[in-house]
Amino acid sequence: MEDDNCPPRSALYAFPPIGVGTADVESLTSYFCRLAVAHCVSSTDLLHRISKTCGWSAPPKNFWKDVNLSGMGDVAERYACALSEMTSVERLHLLTLLPWRNVVAQRSRAPATSRWCAACFKDDLVRGRTPYFRLTWDVGDVDVCLEHGGRLADTCPDCGRTGARNNAACVIPGWCCHCGAPLSGVRVAPRSATPAETWKAAQVGQLLATQASLLSAPDRASMMEGILKLMKQLDGGMNARFARRIGANKSTVHWWLKQGGVPTLAAHLGIASQTGVSLLALLNGAIDDSIPILRESPSLAELFPDYRKRASPRQREGSDIKEQMDEMRQSDFAISVRETARRLNVHRRQLYRRDNEKAHIIGAKWQEEQRHRSEQHRLEAVGAIAAAVEDILSRGKAPNLREVQQLVPREVLGGVRGVFAMIQEATQKIEGSGAAPWP
Repeated sequence: MEDDNCPPRSALYAFPPIGVGTADVESLTSYFCRLAVAHCVSSTDLLHRISKTCGWSAPPKNFWKDVNLSGMGDVAERYACALSEMTSVERLHLLTLLPWRNVVAQRSRAPATSRWCAACFKDDLVRGRTPYFRLTWDVGDVDVCLEHGGRLADTCPDCGRTGARNNAACVIPGWCCHCGAPLSGVRVAPRSATPAETWKAAQVGQLLATQASLLSAPDRASMMEGILKLMKQLDGGMNARFARRIGANKSTVHWWLKQGGVPTLAAHLGIASQTGVSLLALLNGAIDDSIPILRESPSLAELFPDYRKRASPRQREGSDIKEQMDEMRQSDFAISVRETARRLNVHRRQLYRRDNEKAHIIGAKWQEEQRHRSEQHRLEAVGAIAAAVEDILSRGKAPNLREVQQLVPREVLGGVRGVFAMIQEATQKIEGSGAAPWP
């Protein structure tokens, strides 16, 4: 008689993942490493076994450096499905960010190195739990631990090397891959998280805690419908104004709305922070018709330290611009349209909008001046090259570029095209005239 509690037969041990349904859900990378330890094999051996079972090509040596097993890419989907089939544990895709791949761009920022929270590892050991990697540690836009309020570490406290978490053939979560020291220790106390960093970690943690209870994967259409509602409620449906609000380019917002683009996680965080909605509601398209209340949330500069607010467009009187353009058009000295715009402290497009005819006259005058200067420069170079060739021939040498460069100043030859042809032409003329002096 079969026991109903007995798990089905499987090629690999069927032990459950940790923390599903919470913000501290385990990552697929952690589950994979724990599975390799349970079978007393290296991570490389387990990779090869999975690849052989599924009929895939052998993984490269730098697999862990090039692949984010807990992300939203095809590799994460393949390995989540393969591990579910070989362990008989369902829904292992919940250990990745795959549930959000339809509404978050796959090119979202990934961590530069593997990271961890030493306090989390210490708590695991103190409470008698198996240490494991949290999925939130593999989210590039999260830099702090929400539970302990410190920045994530990426350097072993004992040997001081980076890549100490899972960059090795044999990985035991919670211990350094290089020296074997526990990663629960700290050499220097981590810097406390800022309110903005804590807000980002809380928003992402809410996503991870909710994805196990999703009845269906969020879809792009609902998400974009919610963004359009926010744009209409807050900025009257104007793309440019909404883009300025969330710190994005107008072309980026246009790409989302008109060309099927998907915002990155950082862009979603920017929208959520500047519109007063939660990241979870934004991705699910759960935006009602009422104008959202802008709660206290971090500014874009606090969320993204590298963010620089675009300067407001400069406004000047049209008559003043036209008068100064007319003066520059009638001046004896030619200047370019770009230089004209710089002197007037406006963008050059505004010159064409204000007075297209005068702007084209200024541009044509500058081009004519440039052509004249180029021709004068060329004539100067021809005379200098001819004199140099004559001197070289008088010394019984064959004219070539190296000999000419020693006699002609660099500023004369610089920017002139066809120097070789000039040398040949000058040589032929002088030799054809019986070494007569150059006229």
